[in-house]
Amino acid sequence: MHFVNDLILYIFTILVTSVIYLVMKNQEKVEENKNLAIENIKNRYNALKNQTNPHFLFNSLNSLDGLIGYDDKRAHEYVMQLSSVFRYTLQELSVVKLSDELKFVKSYIYLIKIRYREAISVDIQIPDIYPDYYILPVALQTLVENAVKHNVASLKKPLHLFIKMTKDNVIIVENNIQPKLDVEEGYGLGLSNLNERYWLMFRQNINIQADDHVFRVEIPLIKNLNKHVKKN
Repeated sequence: MHFVNDLILYIFTILVTSVIYLVMKNQEKVEENKNLAIENIKNRYNALKNQTNPHFLFNSLNSLDGLIGYDDKRAHEYVMQLSSVFRYTLQELSVVKLSDELKFVKSYIYLIKIRYREAISVDIQIPDIYPDYYILPVALQTLVENAVKHNVASLKKPLHLFIKMTKDNVIIVENNIQPKLDVEEGYGLGLSNLNERYWLMFRQNINIQADDHVFRVEIPLIKNLNKHVKKN
């Protein structure tokens, strides 16, 4: 009788131990898959972010080449502003404060104004209550660059851009539509890149709207950064 009881206890102990072992291994597998998923998201995000800098560099050097020998003084000013801009684009940050992004985009707009002068106007209307909100780096610059890339900007047909805020903590970049006939290939890649970066980082999408006259992109600002980081 004791032998039977001992055997039952032994079998029960083996079963419990096996169940605990399987649960632990399953938990390890789940954690491993989670870590792999996180690492995959980071790799995809970094790859998307790195696609922006070469494109920006190419356009900047083209603009600088147009100034050298034509207006050396403006070329020198361009180089000074460009160095400031590149310090920002080369930083290893996944998220930045809105105040830093606005400072950067103003420098970028300065570079554009050197080339286009009065053919482009940019009106920035952001209240002071928003500087500590967060945004993806180079997000606003991507939208400004996209507008310049795909629209005519001349004294006869000036390009007007507006950067403003809604009551729902959404930043808006909009411009009048006057499409170039010889626009380069790759239309929409910058916007899809930005949207995927936003989804990977914050699980939110940008909102794109357009009619016959105005092209508009809405970007959600992030107030509670820790809340969104924990999701990822």
